[in-house]
Amino acid sequence: MQLKARLRLASSLLLTASSLVVSTEARAQVAEFDTTHTVYYEAPFRTNMFVYSPSTDLKVTPVDALTVNAGWEADVVSGASVAVKAGPAYQATHPAADVVTTASVHDFRNVAHGGFTLRKDTVTFDANYAYSTEHDYKSHAISAGAQTDLFEHNTQLAINYARNFDFVCDRTQAAQDPPARYAALENSDGCFSSGQNPLRKTDDIAIDGLQGSWSQSWTPTIATQLIYTAQITNGFQADPYRSVIIGEGIKAQEHVPENRAREALAARVNFFLRPLKAALRIGGRVYWDTWDVKSGTADAELEKYFGERFRAEVKGRFYHQSGALFWSDDYSGGNSPLGPKGQYWTGDRELSPFSSVLVGLGATYAVTPEKRILGIMSGFKFSLSLDALQFIYDDYTLGGSEVSSSRAYIANLSLAFIF
Repeated sequence: MQLKARLRLASSLLLTASSLVVSTEARAQVAEFDTTHTVYYEAPFRTNMFVYSPSTDLKVTPVDALTVNAGWEADVVSGASVAVKAGPAYQATHPAADVVTTASVHDFRNVAHGGFTLRKDTVTFDANYAYSTEHDYKSHAISAGAQTDLFEHNTQLAINYARNFDFVCDRTQAAQDPPARYAALENSDGCFSSGQNPLRKTDDIAIDGLQGSWSQSWTPTIATQLIYTAQITNGFQADPYRSVIIGEGIKAQEHVPENRAREALAARVNFFLRPLKAALRIGGRVYWDTWDVKSGTADAELEKYFGERFRAEVKGRFYHQSGALFWSDDYSGGNSPLGPKGQYWTGDRELSPFSSVLVGLGATYAVTPEKRILGIMSGFKFSLSLDALQFIYDDYTLGGSEVSSSRAYIANLSLAFIF
């Protein structure tokens, strides 16, 4: 559920901000078909996660003022998850407290989406809808945005709004029981069934997001972008499958606040290095939320052009965050000097303090010949990237040991055909 939650968060964010370099390139193609295939493999201590994500997108521009898009994507998820999270003090006297359920995560997430873009002089408006479904989660997402070019197209201002109507499956709890007595969801059997299932219920999640950006071309070789993002989430945000050992050895379903507000501010600068025929991009991002999670990100990317068709890139990123206000690696009360942390408890390592380092390589080959390929294609593009991501946890243990060797590998293959 950890990775699935991460994927859902990514899909619920706003539309991607405008391109860093403001462009006025004419849209000569009538249609463009893209297909992307991503493989994510993560191997933390005693668990692993494998995700294969294929996607297809089709954009059609019948007239200059209108583009219509439709697409599909999926996440095929398999791996292992932590069913019960125990702190090191409790683990010392109960060696089997941390239970890793082997191959317990099997899911198939489908997303269908579509939308349109309208253009009038220097103003662009777009609207999109996406429907996502998995065994234990459903989502309806709508988004709309507008942008305008100013000062001879050297300045671009954009604003986007997104709204998610999500539904998560949970275990029906006894009405008289407090959260400390809640039992975790056993599996997704009976979720969203047409009949009344007394052992399953559906919780709502509402997500509202707003994003504004300012892109500026200062010279022919320097451009910048400033992005502000805000998001408010209300509803069930815990992992329904995970239990946490809390005071007096009680095994209780993970319990986190129902409300969370997030804010982030990002800045990027793009330099075109003419002598090297390369582009250098440097960025930074700060994030904070009402759960007291604060983070900072710094990244850089160097892209080298080899003629008009081929370019290669190398990139790096460093990320660090603090833990949530209610985070603890041990909630077992008197058994730990940390003690309980109020009315909330979580075993999610993504709410603990940690850092990550990413390094990656990529290459793109594009062809736009004077004559159409096979009489129908005006061009195509092939992209491949490989990334390695290392996680460094400051305060997270599993099975009585620190999780210090968690890393992920990401491979991405993308093909685009222009007609």
